[in-house]
Amino acid sequence: MNQVRMFCKVNLNLILFFLTLLIIPSCSSSFDIELTVLVPAHQRECFHQILEAGKTIEVVYEVVTGGELDINYWFYSPTNRVLQSDFKKRDGHQTTKLEETGEYRFCLDNSFSRFSQKQVYFSLRPVNERGHSQMGEATEFLVAPTDPEELGDMQNKVQDIRETFERIYDNLETAQRYQSVFKNYEVHDRITIENNFDRINFWSVINLSLMITVTVIQVITIRSLFETKSAYGKFLRGKN
Repeated sequence: MNQVRMFCKVNLNLILFFLTLLIIPSCSSSFDIELTVLVPAHQRECFHQILEAGKTIEVVYEVVTGGELDINYWFYSPTNRVLQSDFKKRDGHQTTKLEETGEYRFCLDNSFSRFSQKQVYFSLRPVNERGHSQMGEATEFLVAPTDPEELGDMQNKVQDIRETFERIYDNLETAQRYQSVFKNYEVHDRITIENNFDRINFWSVINLSLMITVTVIQVITIRSLFETKSAYGKFLRGKN
């Protein structure tokens, strides 16, 4: 009877954990920030986040539109020490283990651009040693270790199922990150196509106007050569 109760308890926890993976994968970490910001020309945009020492964070940024698709990136510690920096790059993906507790600063610098504002995607999240998002309180209690004496013969099976669910969690989280990246690529490609479409239409109108103008001038010129009373024809023939 006790084994049946334990089996039901374990299955209930595992089912709840699986449902949690499907329902709240994006709410499982203490913070997971995703922003799309506009950085005007000659300006710098900075974001502040209080972080704890010992945690590992992942920073991802990508210039979606604007100018030459490049941006300067700075990452400052609470003591204003530069931890990471990139210069005139389109995108970046960096992972850092924090050594201090305090308010960290992330800056996107577009001061080198004279006219073009930049639209930048920025993401900040905590990760574990495998590079995946850390599970929050909403899911950790469901995969917490269980007393081996309570599990008995089911200990190995439960451990295998728990590891399988953890892999599912990691795969779902990875898929979500890839979707964000592909979404940025899609936005960038769409904007590029629209800009090229407008540019092609503009120059097509210019070329068509020039062709019509040249055609009209040629017709008038040829007709003037065969008209004796045409002043333009006399001018072309060199007669006064």
